[in-house]
Amino acid sequence: MSTETTDTPVFKKDIVSKKKMASFSVGPFMNSFILSTFQLLIFYYYEVELGLATFLVGLSFVIYAIWNMINDPLIGYLTDKPMRWSKKYGMRTPWVFIGAISSIICFYFLFSVPTDTDVKSNPWPIFWYMVIITCLLDTGFSLFTTHFIGGFGNIFRTNEQRRKGSLISVFTAALAQIILFIGLVPGIIVTGDPSSYSRFALVATIILAIALILFIPGIYENEFVRNRYLQIYEYLETQKIPYFKFLKTTFKQKNYMIWSAAYTLITTANVLNFTSMLYFLIHVLKADIQAIQIFSLAFFLTFLPSNIIMSHFVAKKKSPVNSAVIGAFLITIYYLSLLWITNLTQLFLFATVGGVATGAFGCVYMYMISDTMDEVNVACGRHVEAGLVGIQNFFVRAAFLAVGIIIAGVHIATGYVPNSVEQTELATWGIRLHTGLFSGIFSFIAAILLLKFYDLKGEKKEQLIAAMRKLGI
Repeated sequence: MSTETTDTPVFKKDIVSKKKMASFSVGPFMNSFILSTFQLLIFYYYEVELGLATFLVGLSFVIYAIWNMINDPLIGYLTDKPMRWSKKYGMRTPWVFIGAISSIICFYFLFSVPTDTDVKSNPWPIFWYMVIITCLLDTGFSLFTTHFIGGFGNIFRTNEQRRKGSLISVFTAALAQIILFIGLVPGIIVTGDPSSYSRFALVATIILAIALILFIPGIYENEFVRNRYLQIYEYLETQKIPYFKFLKTTFKQKNYMIWSAAYTLITTANVLNFTSMLYFLIHVLKADIQAIQIFSLAFFLTFLPSNIIMSHFVAKKKSPVNSAVIGAFLITIYYLSLLWITNLTQLFLFATVGGVATGAFGCVYMYMISDTMDEVNVACGRHVEAGLVGIQNFFVRAAFLAVGIIIAGVHIATGYVPNSVEQTELATWGIRLHTGLFSGIFSFIAAILLLKFYDLKGEKKEQLIAAMRKLGI
């Protein structure tokens, strides 16, 4: 079927209700809940609580990250097409549920490690357990995130829908972290007691299961949305893009690549900072795990107002990239402050800056993903969102590769002792470096990239919208 003989399907705009927006935002809640828990606890749990050698924890992270980088693009590309269930249940919805259920199961087992093995004399069972469960978790999580993020741009079609949908999603993502850092983690986990992590995992699993039920109306693809996917897919099937041609076309789209690079750097900074936070609180500030409540409270006091203000006065009136740039520069200030602060009061003050920064960046996260995907969709002449999420995840998963290498490398080089609260001055400075300095460098580079090279705004954005309407996508 050629474009010369067949008219491109044209669809009216779907009306997205506030109820559907609210329900869809449970997806980012689940995403944030799983990722934040993983980032905060995984390294500390296996290295300190279970006693797995630092080198093996780092090696496990590297293996996991490599698996991440391989499976994400392939999952996106291979599942971004109609299946037998697509006409009845939708293109994205079944994959979201398959991925979510498997992720929740693996999440529980990740923090419920059998402890009847002498890790010091025989570390390999725990090492391989960590490798296998993290890789299984990532496979399910990739399916889940690929299709709920890929579905955002097709469900939320207008700029205003995307701005509001992105704003609400950031609120629910923040809610997940509030529940974790102010309630569950300090309320259930006891440092020095590995079994407390299993109790935490059980409660967290129940919360995730309830969230998945609440997510159903949001990710549900009505007949209008299903038909739009299927009719455009059928229309363009004869023009199917080979995978490597798809990659080549994608890599030529400047804004998608700039956003992917900047988001990868911001994610690396965030993951590194979160993974380091327990080490920082316990060894640098001489606090206990309950101190995370103080940090989190300061963060969220400014995070939520920042979301609203930046979304309305910067993202809406100017451009979403302006808000992202402001956020990236501010988060750099917060990260670098961790090189010298010495008490919880100082941490509280600078965490408020981190809250403003994350609000500014987070409120446009889904918005900018959708915009940059639209640019690639136009270049390809079809919807390729799931494949694009997979490619972006390929780069983002490099964050975990960097975390494994940086934290393990710094701990080994500075002589960090996992089972000791007291550390040498060199080891303490090592913790400051992987908590603040590396994170600050990554976020600063991201800010420069977006400021200097991202140009999908103004007239260029209007031209993109016109091109999408012409293609009927």
